[in-house]
Amino acid sequence: MRQLYLTICFLLIFAGLILVQYQFDQNHKKIALPEPHVLKSDVVMAADLGLHNAAADVAWLSAIQYFGGGVSRTNEKLDDYLFLSTELDQKFAYPYAFGALILPPMGQIDQGIALSKLGIERNIPDYRIPYYLATTFHVNGDTKSAALYFDIAANTPGAPEGIKKVAANYGSRPDLRSQTRDIWQGIYDTTKDNVVKEKAKNYLDHFDLLTALENLAKVYKERNGKYPDDVAQFVREGILPTEPTDPFDFQYRFNAETGRAEIK
Repeated sequence: MRQLYLTICFLLIFAGLILVQYQFDQNHKKIALPEPHVLKSDVVMAADLGLHNAAADVAWLSAIQYFGGGVSRTNEKLDDYLFLSTELDQKFAYPYAFGALILPPMGQIDQGIALSKLGIERNIPDYRIPYYLATTFHVNGDTKSAALYFDIAANTPGAPEGIKKVAANYGSRPDLRSQTRDIWQGIYDTTKDNVVKEKAKNYLDHFDLLTALENLAKVYKERNGKYPDDVAQFVREGILPTEPTDPFDFQYRFNAETGRAEIK
């Protein structure tokens, strides 16, 4: 009974800290607050009454609130929250996987790789950790490391067939774009995390838009004898009613020789 009471008190204290840290005004406008101070794991462990797993859950929830709440302009402390959570509970899989996927695109590539490798070294039986790590290496052109970690993901117990297929076919396609799309398709098909799923869908829509634009560029060339300069020419020619919107708000031009869509 006393243990339950201490657990409830601890969670209420931390929940109160989170509420103080993240506030919205009366009109629910998001306010950019100063970046929070994230405690070190040894400090938390000294104060959490031995409830390290509960503290890890609070750190994880704080990470999600910090990232998804829109109160930070930089998300520069996200890795601190994730590392804190994994130090408090070293077998807690979600922070490793989330950080492996989310940190690198935020510019925290080294932190994402370090967190991923830490999870693998600790034998966390979650295929997402090596799979997302492999994705980072693939995007950054390190195909040797990517192949290694795709293979580790495929051989992790519980890895879906789609993940195994991506690993088996990795490197067999000369087209980097289609290969990258397959990787994100594997993430989209297997994740249960709504944030990750939305991110994967944005990448899929991005690559599908590139393919569609290049097909339209071929139509334009058949009419005009050359590839268009940019997407706006599709509208002027009546090929499209309006310019399509890229999920990442990229603007495109076309290679005059190949018709390949390129970011402006």
